[in-house]
Amino acid sequence: MIALVNPKSANWGFRVPNSLLTLGAFLEGRYDYTIIDENLGVNAVNGLAKLIQNGVKYIGITVMPALQLRGAYSISKEIKTRFPDVKIIWGGYFPSMHPNTVLQSPYIDYVLKGHAEYSFLELLVSLEAKPGAKALNQIAGLSYKHNGSISHNVKAEPIDPDLIPRLPYHKVDVDKYLSIGKTYLGPRTIGYHSSVGCPFLCGFCAVAGIYKGKWLGRSAELTASDIIFLKEKYNIGAVEFHDNNFFVAEKRVYDFAKAVNGLGIGWWGEARPDTVMKFSDDTWQMMADAGCKMIFYGAETSNDELLKLMHKGGTQNAQTLIDLAEKSKKYGIVPELSFVLGNPTDNVTRDIEEDLKFIKKIKAINPAAEIVIYTYSPVNFEDSEMSLAAKLKGFDYPKSLEEWVSPKWQNFDLRKNPLTPWLKPHHFKMIRNFEKTLNAYYPTNSDLKIRGWKRSLLQLMGSWRYKTDFYTAPYEIMLTQKLLKYRQPEIEGFALTE
Repeated sequence: MIALVNPKSANWGFRVPNSLLTLGAFLEGRYDYTIIDENLGVNAVNGLAKLIQNGVKYIGITVMPALQLRGAYSISKEIKTRFPDVKIIWGGYFPSMHPNTVLQSPYIDYVLKGHAEYSFLELLVSLEAKPGAKALNQIAGLSYKHNGSISHNVKAEPIDPDLIPRLPYHKVDVDKYLSIGKTYLGPRTIGYHSSVGCPFLCGFCAVAGIYKGKWLGRSAELTASDIIFLKEKYNIGAVEFHDNNFFVAEKRVYDFAKAVNGLGIGWWGEARPDTVMKFSDDTWQMMADAGCKMIFYGAETSNDELLKLMHKGGTQNAQTLIDLAEKSKKYGIVPELSFVLGNPTDNVTRDIEEDLKFIKKIKAINPAAEIVIYTYSPVNFEDSEMSLAAKLKGFDYPKSLEEWVSPKWQNFDLRKNPLTPWLKPHHFKMIRNFEKTLNAYYPTNSDLKIRGWKRSLLQLMGSWRYKTDFYTAPYEIMLTQKLLKYRQPEIEGFALTE
């Protein structure tokens, strides 16, 4: 038996563990496996200990940065210390970007980089020494320890999403994920992946570092079929498309929207501003009619020169974002705009101030626009000018997992307080004070608790500061938001009802 583990990844808004279910879809009929998800309140170590006593020899752990990384490390250390013969295999974004750092730890045996479902099967066959087994150095996507050094095999190519079987939802209690509350999109919200990768090479993005500009999408027909199945089987009311870029192909988006139109399902996905601005009015109308309520965009910055440095490519610029705010308002689809502030430029203060002014301009055009603010975190993407600029300004990554999971680095991959030498305390204060004021004057619609008098109170607190551009020490706003348990908009998930 094989155990697949999803360490705790969120304090709220978590969804079905699609990465493990996708892996499970390839294990079905070949290997017996079970899924342990710490987001449901279970203790992975205790569960694994019992499974190991009953014959589990292999543990696969999916690892995203930040909270999940800390959990994965703790689980791996405890299990490997108690059961040294068990093989621990890490996959996901963090080990894909930092395989050397991961494998320097004595608690992890193998890393599978990128989408390596077939590679996982091949590794199991090899470890079991079954007929037809490949040597370790022949398994694509695998990194492993050999004779005191770390070996990296050739990259595993992403699997065509049309070849992925319907996920084995029977392996998890879907209702537990759907009953955690209502989101802005609707009740019983489920997460779903319909594509892999992204065709663009943004210089601050982990996706670009892994996929190198490759994108593969599941067909509109199969995607719609899956969503209809989930509606009929589990009575879902909303879908979060966790694709890195759902809106790459206009015809695919239109055909999907047409197929689900009338189901009463709200949905959300990620897109590039310049891509959707090329969509026809017919496509925009079809998306709106079919339940598209919100789209997340990487706005990044209002500085056109900096956008070029970021390798945003295409035709995105500040005017694109202005046009997008107007068009989104016309069709009633909320634009969720993510800005990355504090980039490694020659005048950080000026660039931050210009972006804050631009954000206010966007809100004046479309008050419903959601604004998500991050500070720049370097990505281990050697081809990126942004990564090079960060290194030239003195940035470097931790050299061990122990350092990665230390309190000092715990917020790095959340893009909230990265340890970047060019950002000073007053920069963080400038950004966070503005953010607090913005979220008071324009409370997010995605926090469904903030309605009526609560919303009015927040707006009253933020009004004079927002209108006078005075953001220093907004203690009264911070206290009010704390008392109301306000959740600002973030990409990790949508706020729930009380």
